Amino acid sequence: MQINRVILEKYFQGNCSTEEQLLVEKYLEQTNTPELDSLLTATWDDANKPVRKVHRMWYAAAAAAVAGIIILATAVFHPVGKQSALTDNMDTLFNHTSRVQIYNMPDGSQVWLNAHSKLGYSTAYNIHGRDLWLEGEALFKVVTNAKQPFNVHTRHLTTTVLGTTFHISTASHADGSIQISLLEGKIAVAERNGYTKILTPGEMLTSMEGQPANTGAFNEKEVLDWKNNKIIFNRTTLADVLTRLQQREGNRITLADQKLATKRISGEFSGDTPIREILATLAYVHDLKCTRVNDSTYLISAKH
Repeated sequence: MQINRVILEKYFQGNCSTEEQLLVEKYLEQTNTPELDSLLTATWDDANKPVRKVHRMWYAAAAAAVAGIIILATAVFHPVGKQSALTDNMDTLFNHTSRVQIYNMPDGSQVWLNAHSKLGYSTAYNIHGRDLWLEGEALFKVVTNAKQPFNVHTRHLTTTVLGTTFHISTASHADGSIQISLLEGKIAVAERNGYTKILTPGEMLTSMEGQPANTGAFNEKEVLDWKNNKIIFNRTTLADVLTRLQQREGNRITLADQKLATKRISGEFSGDTPIREILATLAYVHDLKCTRVNDSTYLISAKH
């Protein structure tokens, strides 16, 4: 089934008739949607034209203009030169608590900001575009505004959004790679100096700058655990387990023996479980030694 691009654009702008809406929704159920893929690529191109100076300090952007878009994102930003990631001409939301905080943006979009995370946005937000800079982890529910692209800035990747639910993580893996996991809809992911990849639901793209990207399946329950006040590991490497706990809890956790880094860990904890109890449990089950250096620092080593 093919579709007229004009109707597709009207759908994402919320201007379709009932007949056209049903037609587009039937079209979107297909696996092969070349017209949508073309629109995604064109939207990404438009969103990344260098219009405002503040955008040039960033490696990536995400554009969206669809009602009810939900974006789950984890990101740590690396500024260019000596400039900080969150600059003086931004408003910044800080979540210094151990619980998820919900914020309403000026355009009506909602943000669920995870513990020990912060979100910066331009003072011109919703006037000259909708641009956000995230450190940590967040869930976004975006209000439609076809004239104001919704941009989430990460490192070397650009994710273009048209009506979808997806997760971005740059802070959860020990090797520093970025993971983009698509739950619903379609997204176009473009590397700064290389590939453009369109993901389908159930796919995760894993990328390290300067290297070819890999795609594969992902565990949705594990990806979304923090939003549901859970901590879930599903055959996760010990190195990634400690990286995730360190990011979420705001602690420093050092692995003394790198031979243990690839050890596989599975388990589920309540999000309210103190980190010392999680580490003590992991140490007991996996025959490890957990040493508390001070109030915010732990050392993990082999028991024998």
